[in-house]
Amino acid sequence: MTLSLRLVDISGPFIDQSAPVRNWSSFPFSQIDLLAPPYVDEARLQRGVERARVYLAAVQAQGYTGIVIDNLAHLVTFDHAPQQYYAPDSPFRQRALAYRRALLPLLRDAAARGMQVYVTCDMQWMTEDVCRVAGSIAADNPRLDELNRAALIDLFTALPMISGVIVRIGETGGAHDWAGYTGHLIYHDVAAIRHLIAALLPVCAQFDRHLIMRTWTLGIGEAGDLLWSPERYTAVFADQRDPHLLVSIKHTPADFFRLLPPNPTLGLPGPRQIVELQNRREYELFGLVPSGLVGLHSAAIRRADRNPQCVGIWAWNSTGGWGGGGASVGPDGWNLWTEAGSALTAALAARPELDAERFVREWFEQRLAGYTPAFVAAVATAYLESERLIELGWYLGRAPGLQRIGGIVMPSLLWVWWMRPTAALPVWVYLAEMVAEVEPVIAQAAQAAQAAQQLRDAVAAHAPKGDPLARQIVTSLDYLVDALTIAWRARALLLPLAALARSNQRRDLSTEAAALRAAIQRHRERWAGRVDFPPLELDELATFLARWERSPRLVWNRARLAARLVALARRQPPRSTRARALLSFLLPTRLRRHLLQTALPWLSRRLDLLPTIFFETGPAIGEWARSS
Repeated sequence: MTLSLRLVDISGPFIDQSAPVRNWSSFPFSQIDLLAPPYVDEARLQRGVERARVYLAAVQAQGYTGIVIDNLAHLVTFDHAPQQYYAPDSPFRQRALAYRRALLPLLRDAAARGMQVYVTCDMQWMTEDVCRVAGSIAADNPRLDELNRAALIDLFTALPMISGVIVRIGETGGAHDWAGYTGHLIYHDVAAIRHLIAALLPVCAQFDRHLIMRTWTLGIGEAGDLLWSPERYTAVFADQRDPHLLVSIKHTPADFFRLLPPNPTLGLPGPRQIVELQNRREYELFGLVPSGLVGLHSAAIRRADRNPQCVGIWAWNSTGGWGGGGASVGPDGWNLWTEAGSALTAALAARPELDAERFVREWFEQRLAGYTPAFVAAVATAYLESERLIELGWYLGRAPGLQRIGGIVMPSLLWVWWMRPTAALPVWVYLAEMVAEVEPVIAQAAQAAQAAQQLRDAVAAHAPKGDPLARQIVTSLDYLVDALTIAWRARALLLPLAALARSNQRRDLSTEAAALRAAIQRHRERWAGRVDFPPLELDELATFLARWERSPRLVWNRARLAARLVALARRQPPRSTRARALLSFLLPTRLRRHLLQTALPWLSRRLDLLPTIFFETGPAIGEWARSS
């Protein structure tokens, strides 16, 4: 069996539905960490452990062979390391001890089941206490090598059931920082990444543990294209032969988007690989709605299975994104849709040639045993059909003009980031270029919303009255209909606006603007105040509409400016090392950071340049400037 390593995350059971979660990219530390003794919310953490042990048994039954848990910084005390970095009463040491005590039954349970356990780590991680003694936060600082080696020694000694660490170098800091725990993007060129591997790998080999390096990068620095560049991948990994080193890649040359080509780094020479897949789809409404995976994961897993370099997968059932609601995870750490996707992904990894559609229908028959066959069939059909509706109504279908800008593969879902549709005009200009003819794309969006309504009605017609799960399923489909309606109305206004601006034309779009305004109002009225199904974040669209109503001419002029900017960006090749050096000389890092942190948000607000969420999520703008 080729894909014998089948990992799955385990953060979902620790998420408290009753408390807000904004950042889903890791364990819900914001819900559990306390600033004062005992430094963790012990009752909430214990409830999470109890749910996680039930979840552990469920994912093993689905076919997964290991779990992934966050993170190194919250589990390290340095008590077993050659050098101590924490005082005995350090809050960071005491908090790590509390997490260890609480998680130990779960980790022992996994080991007793024969399941592997991996711990994630952002490089470069820091805590306030470590920062005081670590010196400069730079890749060539030998103290950081000592710190990272000491952390691994401590982790592997204190928790011997740990199978290895999974290291992320391409996204940390900024909005990811939390209460004294910070991240820093310093491993952003080939030499620095190879240096990091050389520092960590001997410790992993000594303890016979895996070092799994993720290639996820955000376009930052020389190695910002490590995710999708065979050239960069080869420079980092081609000569690496230690069997303790593995590489984790996404199945596309971008994030977890649909309708993209395969990742061209799959199967390249070097360490063995695992492929990352996402069952709770962060860009497709966070699991609040069905988002079928039959076509997507069947193709991705079969490609991986055919490649002898690939040994496994890593499935994400709760990890990733900014937004969502309580219904994204459900009371047990996943909801029905994610549970179905998780089962399908595990089954495909074990048997890649599986009849995936048949598997889904049989799975729903077993999972919803006790309900009428008509209801079960309608629910299964809704899940299966949702894949097509998401592609047509949420994405823009199989647009023929998919291209790269600055070397980056640009998906067709740029119009919405997690729960927030954007009015950023360069985004819509790019999308108008990509689809070539906007009217068919608008028509298919309308058809997707109508088809979703029909699926919803079919499920509702057979749903038993008063049943909580049935009610949740119907509500989920209501949400899908409303979200697809927003998508339809947004592109009905903004795609023609962008297309006409490219050709320096104008026409009356007041009807489309009014329809979008009405859709926003209906959506807000229906979902306002709900924490399980929170409304989409529509302020950016609403602000744009208010500006349009005040001064349509100003908006048209900004759209033309956006068209010129996109044309200019398309002509720019990826920046060379010489160009980066010249930029660093002309604009030193501190000045670049200041300009980006102040001027870019100001310009973007006034000219509708970038999605507003870019300034709230992921690495801080200053980290980008430091690494550019």
